[in-house]
Amino acid sequence: MTLPSPARRVASLLLALAAIATLGRAPLAFADEAKTDDAKLTPVFNPPPRLAITAQELTARKADANFPAVRDAAAKAADALLAAPPALPDGFGSWMFYYACADDGTGLHAVSPTEHKCPKCGKVFSDERTVAAYRGILHSAADGAARTLAWGYAYTGDDKYVEGVKRILLKYADDYAKYPERIDRWGRRGLFAPLGGRRRVQSLEEAEGAMPLTQAYDLTRMSPAWKETEKKHVEADFFRATADTLRVFPMDIQNRQAWYNAALVHIGSVLEDPAMVVHAIEGPGGFKDQLARGVGDDGLWWEGTMAYQSYVVQPTIQLIDGARRMGIALQDNERFKLFLTSPLRAAYPDGSFPCINDSDPANFHMFDYSYEWAWNVYKDPRFAQALAWGKPDRLAALLGPDAKPASPLESKSADLTGIGVLYLRVGEGPDQVCATFHYGDSGGDASGHGHWDKLNLTLFAKGREWLADIGRIGYTHKEYKSWAKRTIAHNTIAIDQADQTVNAGRLMFFKAGPGFAAAAAESTKSYKGVTLRRYLYLTPDYLVDVFDVKADRKVTIDLPAHAITEPVMPLTAAGVSKMAPPLGTDNGYQHFTNVMGWSPTGNSTWNFDGGKAKGSPHLHVLLAGEPDERIYTAIGIGYRADEKAPTLIRRREATDTRFVAVYDLAAKSFAVRKIEAVPGAQPHVKVYLDKTTDDINFGVDGVQVGH
Repeated sequence: MTLPSPARRVASLLLALAAIATLGRAPLAFADEAKTDDAKLTPVFNPPPRLAITAQELTARKADANFPAVRDAAAKAADALLAAPPALPDGFGSWMFYYACADDGTGLHAVSPTEHKCPKCGKVFSDERTVAAYRGILHSAADGAARTLAWGYAYTGDDKYVEGVKRILLKYADDYAKYPERIDRWGRRGLFAPLGGRRRVQSLEEAEGAMPLTQAYDLTRMSPAWKETEKKHVEADFFRATADTLRVFPMDIQNRQAWYNAALVHIGSVLEDPAMVVHAIEGPGGFKDQLARGVGDDGLWWEGTMAYQSYVVQPTIQLIDGARRMGIALQDNERFKLFLTSPLRAAYPDGSFPCINDSDPANFHMFDYSYEWAWNVYKDPRFAQALAWGKPDRLAALLGPDAKPASPLESKSADLTGIGVLYLRVGEGPDQVCATFHYGDSGGDASGHGHWDKLNLTLFAKGREWLADIGRIGYTHKEYKSWAKRTIAHNTIAIDQADQTVNAGRLMFFKAGPGFAAAAAESTKSYKGVTLRRYLYLTPDYLVDVFDVKADRKVTIDLPAHAITEPVMPLTAAGVSKMAPPLGTDNGYQHFTNVMGWSPTGNSTWNFDGGKAKGSPHLHVLLAGEPDERIYTAIGIGYRADEKAPTLIRRREATDTRFVAVYDLAAKSFAVRKIEAVPGAQPHVKVYLDKTTDDINFGVDGVQVGH
């Protein structure tokens, strides 16, 4: 996979410089670019509708036995919008994430168009940024309302719904030239606002809105309620003007461009502009280019987060459907099929995703819309199993009464090379254990949606996550930048209380076999003059975790372990605990509370308790002590800004040191009795179990285990 190159970025800037002069003036032309595209790619513009549905598909749908219920539901929803028409704001809409309390990030409620109240603290906001963000929410609501009204017409043929669609589209056609020529969410304008838009302060949001609005127009434009002059006004002064806005600053293989491409295919369809359609599919940063360079060989989107994978899948499906209805078959692209199935390879055993980079807590069902689409298109049983997992009635409806559930999730260890995350898996079914190891690619970091967390570790065992990566919290919260992205908020090394730099690590080895999975990786560029190496050995009963640090100077080294559990406590003698001074004042350290210092004299065992009730699962952590090591327990931040996340932090000052930990995965008993870190150039750990001792020797290219 190739990330956006400096040359391509320069080319994009040159195109932007050439195009900026067209803002608010002559429409941009696609003809010259279309000459270099595949001549076989020829859109066919059959009579409308041809975006959300074709005339043939609509006829078939009306013949279905369930159609009366579908029609009545659509009419009911459309009638509600006629009874209470959506507000159409005067002026551009700002970023939806600005519609939040500036103090605590809580979403606001509208008291009036100019007054917006925080339900948490009660503060009322009437500043222009907040009011403009509210206008953005109204614009989004109007976009969706137009499509709902249009379906009412498509299913009933009643022109009263067309009038509702016209009210929205004609307003935008009247107003588009009055919006700022280009403005972004930071207030920059024109050439200095590459992410900006006109109706919205992000071209991204204008692209999102183009899909429902073009579909609404396409579903209704054959109605006699539309005058020819009105249609020309909407097509020229709104849809083509929107296309011009989207094309000024191409975004290469960013997730934004996926939305631009889909919007341009939709607009090209309603305008009957073949060059516009072809460019969005075959041009630089177009559909094919995005799949070739933005999707790795593992099928995952290069930004390395399930949230943005889903965000790109959505418009890509809409683009494919729009193209298919113009006679262009893109759905059989093999890389796109891999793209659809890849989330099933990136989940924990229970189907949830680790929150790597800018992600939120979610599970593979967040992709149900794509599985349903893929099942309808490909009839691949795996998509049916994913869509119906845990729903026997749905499975029977899709695959027949004799269908048996088969987990759609990957159960073997896998190296997801595109995003540089290793999934170490051992066992089957509900008892499977899984560790993720973020060794790799710098793409997510470079995109702005990555975190400074090379060699980060997460751990899932006995049905739940223990070591957590808390994702992004939310862009409206100040903790997103002051905590979530920071190195110390992850389960990896932080040097001198500073963040790692953007870099790609190197996988040294990865091996998996019956009952085990093992790996090692290194980063030499996270900190200048420092080499980080982490070694992992996973079994159904325990995880051995060895972290080597070598520096060209004496440094302060912190290794945290974060969990969403009860506060971590020692199970063995750990010295006298006392309140400790702050561990740091910046780069995330300022968020630690209840910091306690401990002084064990040797090995120690610690407990993350999964709940207060008797018999709750737990995670025991056995640490190989060092004389100069200080251990701290503290409370960090979890998946929400107000959620507590207990943390165990090991701190040393050294030039060359080795951290050894063994995580006991028994959950409700003890599998590991003790551990021993054997001195040597390469990591060597003995794990004492009930009836045997595992003697684990790591090398730079593998691991050997004796008993």
